[in-house]
Amino acid sequence: MENICLLLVDDDLEILKVFKMWLEDEGFAVYTASTKDEAIKMLEEYPIAICLIDLKMKGEDGIQLSRELKKIDDQLKIIILTGYPSYETAIDAMKTGVFDYISKSSENKEILERIQKAVDARQKEIAIKTGKQSGGHGLLLICHHAMIKEGFEKFCQEETTYNLLYTYHSFDFVKNTDFSINASLILTCGQCNQKHLANPSKTISQLISYFPNGRIIMINCQFTDEEKMEFLKLGVKGFLAQNITMEKMKSAFDAVLTGQMWVSRRVTHHLLSDLLSKTSDITYKNPGSKYQLSTREVEILQAMASGLSNHEIADKLFISEKTVKAHIYHIFRKMAVKSRTQAIIKAVEAHII
Repeated sequence: MENICLLLVDDDLEILKVFKMWLEDEGFAVYTASTKDEAIKMLEEYPIAICLIDLKMKGEDGIQLSRELKKIDDQLKIIILTGYPSYETAIDAMKTGVFDYISKSSENKEILERIQKAVDARQKEIAIKTGKQSGGHGLLLICHHAMIKEGFEKFCQEETTYNLLYTYHSFDFVKNTDFSINASLILTCGQCNQKHLANPSKTISQLISYFPNGRIIMINCQFTDEEKMEFLKLGVKGFLAQNITMEKMKSAFDAVLTGQMWVSRRVTHHLLSDLLSKTSDITYKNPGSKYQLSTREVEILQAMASGLSNHEIADKLFISEKTVKAHIYHIFRKMAVKSRTQAIIKAVEAHII
């Protein structure tokens, strides 16, 4: 991960400092910004690949800022960091083209894995874009239906930016000697490859290793929503119905090549629900034994680290604002600090949050 440039955007300078030190230790070149103008300036001056943006900042909206940064570099991979993920903000982030959406309370290892996935996705998109400039988007078809092949040939005649490079009768016919084909999209027929797709993990991982610059789209398939979710988790980028029109097909291909997924709204909602069910609002590693903090005080600390006001913390934990203030007073006294920022930094250092 050396030489990969990251941009951290957060209005809390102490948090920026902590994250910068950590990620630089992991081998990244890290730049920071606390405002929209600073973020834009950094993006224009440095080869930023990945941007981590706080969802809630004073006077700034993380999702709106994402939109503006994507206008400058459409291949920029943005990860939204938030203390309290919600279904609504996840939907907004996805519509904006944000690459990922993760809780601030996630383990460092998980955040690093998400960053690496973003790096890999960016590199693949650059390879695809290079391929487009040198002769269009190449398609590979794994299907033995003559009418389907003729349909894609007709599509490529009308949409000259796409080119059908090769057709395989089935997955059995994909050979080692063909792996150098630089295809942008791998169109895999669900009916022609039923035998192989019965073990989707093996088949999809092989396709990805065979054609690392290609994005897999399942065609002519009748999978259930649960099966589609499993395929998406393995790396498939979309599903085309049997009766799809040429216009819809182009929209699907264009969407997938720009980093989006082509799935029904229902499946998208299932995916988001699954994501949010695995991301708790408030988590902590262990009660604050070093400072003799109670479980409730650790919860208050976690809420403070998420940028919530006393009033918002009270609503979240179903207690009065007066009680929140009392807890914060005791936290400051036990930790020997005078501000929220100092308390959060000490809590992170002590692995309390």
